[in-house]
Amino acid sequence: MCQARFATVWRLVALSCAPASLLCFPDVVSAQDVKPSKIPINYFIYIIQENHSFDNYFGTYPNAEGIPAGIKLADRPNGPRIYKPFHLVGNAIPQDLSHSWQSARTAWNHGGMDGFVWAEWPEAVRYYWGVKPIPTPDPDKVQGIPTPTPDTSPPRNPPAPPPPSWVLNTLSYMDYTQIPNYWDYARKYVLCDYFFSSLMGPSQPNHLYVVAADAGGVVFNPAQAPDTGEMPGTFTFNTMCDLLAASNVPWKFYCGWVNSSTGEPEPQLHTIWNPLPAFKQFQENPALMANVVETSQFFTDINNNTLPQVSWLVPDVAESEHPPQDVTVGMQYVTGIINAVMASPYWNQCAIILVWDDYGGFYDHVPPHQVDRYGYGPRVPALVISPYAKPGKIIHTRFDFTSPLKLIEKKFGLKALTDRDADANDMLDCFDFKQTPLPPDIITPDTKLDFSDMVTTQP
Repeated sequence: MCQARFATVWRLVALSCAPASLLCFPDVVSAQDVKPSKIPINYFIYIIQENHSFDNYFGTYPNAEGIPAGIKLADRPNGPRIYKPFHLVGNAIPQDLSHSWQSARTAWNHGGMDGFVWAEWPEAVRYYWGVKPIPTPDPDKVQGIPTPTPDTSPPRNPPAPPPPSWVLNTLSYMDYTQIPNYWDYARKYVLCDYFFSSLMGPSQPNHLYVVAADAGGVVFNPAQAPDTGEMPGTFTFNTMCDLLAASNVPWKFYCGWVNSSTGEPEPQLHTIWNPLPAFKQFQENPALMANVVETSQFFTDINNNTLPQVSWLVPDVAESEHPPQDVTVGMQYVTGIINAVMASPYWNQCAIILVWDDYGGFYDHVPPHQVDRYGYGPRVPALVISPYAKPGKIIHTRFDFTSPLKLIEKKFGLKALTDRDADANDMLDCFDFKQTPLPPDIITPDTKLDFSDMVTTQP
């Protein structure tokens, strides 16, 4: 389990002598660890979309670590390998795929990466997972989130093949015909093909790693309120936001969540993609919570020249690309964000890191390295867009959701939050600060992207 590395000297310092910026962070005596780096990037924009594996989005991208030629999967252990990856027709699959802790570890199959079909087949995963428990949240870090009860009566026999046809959508993949803007960013900036989810499981724990390099032992999505999507629980560990605030580095978390009952934005609600309102320090400090705002504020901040140095952006459901949502809607939402940055003075000093929060139940063939009992999880797509991004390069360095945090820590001279970000690669491999800065690549609905000279790989 990751261990926090914060100094405890704070408890010896009189609060009356502390700077006002530190009063809200009792475990952060000094967020700075080393001198700030001379990295010529001053604005970090971390966009997190939903639920796609690397192979699902970029599995046929030229020269990437994509879907192996001739690969086929079985629908049960040691069964005949008869199911092959296929190009999806359309822009969405009809229903969500399972990406729970149980399904992810079943699909992983101890590194075999061949259990995806039976991991997505509900009757099969119940049989193969059986009565095995799942990890319990750390009570020192998480309160009010009960661990789901293990299945006490799984099927006695595996289901007879074939699986339901929708299960095979785990093997579907897309390309530039469905997500042309993402493929265009890949060929002009940087595509990372060894970027892993931080935890072998679903959204909430992975979003915790995105902001805190830790999930407190949570490996599942807590039950959501049916009307608002609100989640239970309180987190009592530190986040990157705490480090930034303690070091006077401006930051904001832009959230697109909309209340399904009222249609109103609810950026300060603890939801599946926004864990910050569940942190105790946010609940007790209005100044912290005030930095959790709706997505429209991002564009206002750009127009007003008040963009903070570190930004996170998470979407509304319709813009999320989460199955069964139309991925082109999410792509246009992301493109709008990137266009706004590219059309502003911030482009010259920025790094946009675009990722997807978990594998979403989609097949990926690369076994994730296991750094602790929680992860890594399967690969996810990742793009680095910046005037300093190495143009058209595919970076094979291993990253995860804590790697952008490591990059931010290096830039501002911040301490690591946990062992995870301390040990992560910092993403500097994606940049060349001596190159002539790249121009913006603004894509509008009228832009005609030409991929006629691109030869994709075929699984």
